[in-house]
This record gives sequence, C-alpha cells and structure tokens, in this order.
Amino acid sequence: MIKVKFSRGNLNNSQQQIVTAGFVRHTNECTAPAFQKERINWLAYDDAEVLVGVLTADLLWDWLYIDELWIDESCRGTGLGKKLMGTAEDYAISHRLTGLWLWTQSWQAASFYDRLGYKEFTRFTDFPKGHYRIGLRKQISVTKK
Repeated sequence: MIKVKFSRGNLNNSQQQIVTAGFVRHTNECTAPAFQKERINWLAYDDAEVLVGVLTADLLWDWLYIDELWIDESCRGTGLGKKLMGTAEDYAISHRLTGLWLWTQSWQAASFYDRLGYKEFTRFTDFPKGHYRIGLRKQISVTKK
C-alpha cells in the first residue's frame, strides 16, 4: 500500500535526484526538450562582507526564472536591485537565453520591474485575499545561432 507523508522544506538530495530522473524520463518519452534545471545565485556583500543583497534564479531550458530578489533595508534605493537584475539579464544574454520571468506581489515593487522592461503576462486576484500575484517576463533580443 502506498503511504503519503507530509513534510516541509526542500526535498533531500536523494529525493530530488529521484524526482529529477523521473522528469528526465518523462520528457524523453514525450519527445519534449530534455529537462533542464539549474540553480544560480548572485550575492552582494558590503565592505564588511555582510550580505546585503541576493538574487536566486533557476535556469529552466532557455528561460531564467528569477525566484528571489532580496535587498537589505540599508541598501534599498541605492541601485543594488537594478544591478543584480542587470547581472542576471547579462547572464541570460551571454548564454543566449530566450528571456527572464518572475512572480511578484501587489505589495512589492511591481513598478520596479516595469521600469526594467518587464511585461505583465498574468495576474491572480486575491492571492492572498485583497492582493495580487503578478507574473512578469522580459524577452531577450538575441539572435540565436
């Protein structure tokens, strides 16, 4: 009999390897592009080597998914967020990716991404109640070889 167990947090390495192998097998059977996922991180430190900014992303096929962008309160408004996003975009361009995409919430800085050229592709209302979850993306204009 199959048992379902509840857990919180990330899968352990062994569990994640099983899941990834299953995705790879399934995409191969469906003649889809090979499953590809790689975690990429950019970390910003101040002169005292204190972490003041992070951008985490997942490389999924030829798109870069921006998972987290965090800027310490002491560095907000300094251009660090724009610098980290620019670094991720430079990575996407240099690796000839199609584009970048992300989720943000209505109480977060959606206009920040708009100023960087990101376009809304979907909006969920009441996520959570009284707020929006906004999907944004930016296509990269690079001629692929």
